[in-house]
Amino acid sequence: MPNICYIVGTAGSGKTMLTSSLQRYLITRGASITTINLDPAVQHVPYQADIDIREFINFEQLVDEYQLGPNGAMIAAADLIADYIHEIQEQITDLGESSEVVLIDTPGQIELFAYRTASLKIIQSFPADTSTLAFLFDSALVSNISGFLSINLLATSVQIRLNLPMIHVLTKSDLIKAHQIETILSWREDPYVAIEELHGMNREFSFGIGQIVETLSDIPILPISSLTGDGMELLAAHLSRTFTAGDDWSI
Repeated sequence: MPNICYIVGTAGSGKTMLTSSLQRYLITRGASITTINLDPAVQHVPYQADIDIREFINFEQLVDEYQLGPNGAMIAAADLIADYIHEIQEQITDLGESSEVVLIDTPGQIELFAYRTASLKIIQSFPADTSTLAFLFDSALVSNISGFLSINLLATSVQIRLNLPMIHVLTKSDLIKAHQIETILSWREDPYVAIEELHGMNREFSFGIGQIVETLSDIPILPISSLTGDGMELLAAHLSRTFTAGDDWSI
């Protein structure tokens, strides 16, 4: 079965850019990669998609034919994936046989992938031990404590929903200062210290949040820049260990 990495995150967190940069990085090191676009509304992808959901679903046609707004059309498109699910599954399996990893670029709005039935069916059709989630922490959102805790809770919700192992990726690390990255990483190590920075929040509620975030402490946050390529080797190494049960790829 193919090794699959689903790249998920909030809108604007850099999923498509990371897919493209990680694809290039792995290919230059001799890996065979299959890349899939599951966003029916994206206008341009900076990589060659081996499978593109836009070949099955015409987003603009949905808007015109059913007189839908952008959000309604996105929901309809996400649900229409179910009509092509068997074909998509077969293509992933066929292409994955000759690839070391399949990168799946998910829709811009995270709820359309994490909480719709069609996407869940795709995930459940492949073994969990050959699949993982790369959850993106947008540096612009997590540079303050309230944003950091919120995204951690969202990551937890997505992991519960999809029931797959997860890697946490701090994207756009080139857009923040080194000391900001260090602060974000320190919040992961000791969430209770971070929570003390919040003011006016119920103490019991704050403690509960700390307990949830503390369960993520064994999941490292990997600072990555899709623009400069910094940190890409760390992400590749984590993927390698995930898919090979501890043994790194030859790359």
